[in-house]
Amino acid sequence: MLRPPARWDTLDAEDHGKPDAGGHVIRYGVLGPLTADGERVSPGQHRTVLATLLIQANEAVPTSTLVDELWPDRAPGSATVMVQMCVSGLRKLLAPGVPARDPRQVLRTYRGGYRLEVPDDALDQASFLALAERGHRLAAERDPKGAAQALREALELWRAPALQDVTGGAVVNAHATWLDEQRAAVLEQRIALDLTLGAHRAVIAELRGQVAAEPTNEALAAHLVTALAAVGRQGEALAVFERTRAALATELGVRPGRRLLGAVAGLRPRVTAGRPKRVVPAQLPPDIADFTGRTEIVAEIGRALTAPASAPRVLVLCGQGGLGKSALAVHVAHLLRERFPDAQLVAGDGSAAEVLGQFLRALGVTDDELPSALVDRQHLWRTRTASSRVLVLVDGARDEQQVRALLPGGSGCAVLVTSRRRLLGLEGARTVELPELAESEALDLLAALAGRARLDAEPGEARELVRLCGGLPLAVRIVGAKLAAHAHEPIADLVARLADRHRGLGELRAGDLDVRATVDVSYAECPEPQRRALRLLGHAGLPTCTRWTVATLLDSAADTARDVCEGLVDAQLLQVGGRDAAGLVRYRLHDLIAAFAAEQEEPGAADAMERLVHGYLALAGRAHDKLRASRFPPAAPPAPATSATERAVQADPGGWRHEESGNLVALTRWTYRTGWWRHTWQLADAFAGLAERRPDDPGVRDVAVLGLLAARRTGDRRAEAMSLCALGDLRWESGRAGVAARYYALASTAFEELGDDRGLARVLTARADVDIERGRLDRAREDLRRALLLAQLCGDRQCRADALDQLGSLLADIGDLAAAEDCFTNSRQVAESLGSLRGVARAEKRLADVLRWRGEHEQARERLETALEISREHADVHWEAHVLRSLGELDRATGDLAGSERSLTRACELFTELGHRHARAYVLYSLGELYADQELPERAELSLAACRQVFQALDDRRGQGYALLGLGRLWARHGDGDAAIATLRAAAGIFARLGHRRCERTALSALAAVTTV
Repeated sequence: MLRPPARWDTLDAEDHGKPDAGGHVIRYGVLGPLTADGERVSPGQHRTVLATLLIQANEAVPTSTLVDELWPDRAPGSATVMVQMCVSGLRKLLAPGVPARDPRQVLRTYRGGYRLEVPDDALDQASFLALAERGHRLAAERDPKGAAQALREALELWRAPALQDVTGGAVVNAHATWLDEQRAAVLEQRIALDLTLGAHRAVIAELRGQVAAEPTNEALAAHLVTALAAVGRQGEALAVFERTRAALATELGVRPGRRLLGAVAGLRPRVTAGRPKRVVPAQLPPDIADFTGRTEIVAEIGRALTAPASAPRVLVLCGQGGLGKSALAVHVAHLLRERFPDAQLVAGDGSAAEVLGQFLRALGVTDDELPSALVDRQHLWRTRTASSRVLVLVDGARDEQQVRALLPGGSGCAVLVTSRRRLLGLEGARTVELPELAESEALDLLAALAGRARLDAEPGEARELVRLCGGLPLAVRIVGAKLAAHAHEPIADLVARLADRHRGLGELRAGDLDVRATVDVSYAECPEPQRRALRLLGHAGLPTCTRWTVATLLDSAADTARDVCEGLVDAQLLQVGGRDAAGLVRYRLHDLIAAFAAEQEEPGAADAMERLVHGYLALAGRAHDKLRASRFPPAAPPAPATSATERAVQADPGGWRHEESGNLVALTRWTYRTGWWRHTWQLADAFAGLAERRPDDPGVRDVAVLGLLAARRTGDRRAEAMSLCALGDLRWESGRAGVAARYYALASTAFEELGDDRGLARVLTARADVDIERGRLDRAREDLRRALLLAQLCGDRQCRADALDQLGSLLADIGDLAAAEDCFTNSRQVAESLGSLRGVARAEKRLADVLRWRGEHEQARERLETALEISREHADVHWEAHVLRSLGELDRATGDLAGSERSLTRACELFTELGHRHARAYVLYSLGELYADQELPERAELSLAACRQVFQALDDRRGQGYALLGLGRLWARHGDGDAAIATLRAAAGIFARLGHRRCERTALSALAAVTTV
């Protein structure tokens, strides 16, 4: 159990214990099982965290990276807290007694993550790499003896495969693989040096076991053949060769490469005999010296082109212009040259007959033997390649027919095709769509072009630069060339020019490398309907689109829009994102293609955007009507649904609103920039009710502010009041109670001046929620009574249901559960009469809480299950999370701790996904209480301390009271009476000042239990 400090108000979740003045330097081992000072590390999660930190020693490792390594598939909602616990445990192991913020602490919190300080000589990996580098340098300086000794010392540091006992994610696994590959390379070089020095017998003894363990390792087998032959054991050398050749054929379906064949060449003539003496055609362009990344795709293509098959293997590498298809194809072809020893041919320009003529001449066919007809040339080509191993590269294929004419005849042959189109009609072909470069790969390429030191000097700007390149290798090469040519220009200057949407594409040109020209080639090949759709999508600037979007912009039928979208997909100008939550096919434009499209002149853009805005408002109104989620819903119901999109919105309004949030943000910003003030306010108002509750999302904040500014531009006072109320809702959801209260006050003043009783009633209801939390119960009660009266007078039943719900919450806080239950029951009846299932779910959850507090658990569970079913049916993720928290509390009250943890963890995950810190902090409080019941005091303390920190940051006094109540009960349970008494008194004081009598009684009861012990 971690002891708390003497004062509850100085609690720090990571600051425990006293400094250790020993100053001992820990030595770490990753070349085998993970060790710290020679001891294995346990448990497994601690090993994973320590390994991830060691891999990036002396650098900040984000908490998100540690979460991904611990849970590669899916992290639990409490993942961040569990990482904190692992770090806390490691600190005790690595620096016993040293507080987290002490300068002597080697594991520090740093920039949203953690940094482990490791001296260069304290990690066996660093020693291995240093010795390996020394060996490489001595070998280059022609000191084979010294080089072999350095490499031998490097290999002696290995105890087993790297990080053998660590279970991790992508980072740990990739690093372990890299280390093992480094070890294999060092071993191979050391053996080659020993052979140079004449140590053949020692090499033989070492290699026999390794060759037996790795029967397809041609490099080791070649060394063993060489060593055996050197000491006169040619029979054994031939036997090694035969076993390796058989293993290669059986396991990989390939023949021995040049290296192994060279080693055995002098042992028997038939190994190299039988092939006509001619120059093997090798027409591949030079490999790219600075080729970077694409490791997995390179491996995938290699496997596909060398796998056993009964016909020539054909692989089509497709993707938009600038993705580096040609460079990748040439790089892979060079890697596979030894697998196709008879020829590597490249299809040049010209007709199929001309290209086949070039191929046949390269294979030794004379002009006299070369037929003139295409069909005859195809027959001769297939005959000549029937028993050969030939690789054909067709770069920039136009269509399927071009490739079909060039297919060779033998099953040992392969054809590698690059194309901007997918060539779906090519029989038997495997298609690989080339994705954009990952950020790390793009940074590596940029470093290769401009220098790693340049990037290290401006790391943030470098990341922004590759982001603006959109994952296109062509764009990265261009900016890399510009940086290299202007060595003294800050990266930030280039970023600023590239970020300018009016000149960004113009900056992506260097010499004959030009992103705009590359996109223009694909654009020019499209028919006019596709080009027009692309231009309009560029003007709209939406993050994603559907066929409905294209049909609305084009003012066309749905079938036409579908054909246009699929044509753009085939041309690699539009990307498919799959079906969304509403069942609609969703597409996206690459950022640079969108910039190109926005540059193109389109006379009908204004009319198309007007149609799009009105279309979105109509769909939003339909979703409003079904969800009843807005404080100010549309007055008129929507017309019956006729299109597929309207039916999808009707069937799943929650799923549609989730998918379209980004588009509503983008469209609102577009209308504001364009000066369409009325449309801006209308979209912002629609968004206020439709946005998933992500109060800290900058897009959500922008829309709310733009709505207010646009309303003021129009002079519409009521629209301004509604916008002020929406901003109040947003600030309240994010926990900024004081700011929310000011917005609500401005909105209520505006509605009163307008004489708008309906609007005023709704704002008063909203403001009461803030006042309840801040302890202003008298004003909250007065506002709610007035809101109920106004709602009754103007016939606003929805407002009446909301006000009854708020009044019930107030009564529950002061301990009048019977009156609270009446309010919630009446609220449910009104919501049911309105057909507002969301309102029913909310009332059911509130009633269930009252029943749980009274101990009526079965009835509470029935209501919570109803609320959960409704929330999920309407994709109301925010309210689903609230219901799950209540279910978790109910399960804990009934002793089902496992069920409680499942519900609370899922609630925590949902609020984290929504970015709702305020609600997530309340779930952390519930988890802390649960962990205390599970006798997991350290986890309980971490959760409660974490939620208290959030409540302090948000100035939520009631939340702080809950956190102190939980901490006090925890410390009382584990025998720290003084800290428990101080903390529980503080909690009771907060609840008393707020007027929350029910919680005050709970805190005083816990305090009495401690003081009477």
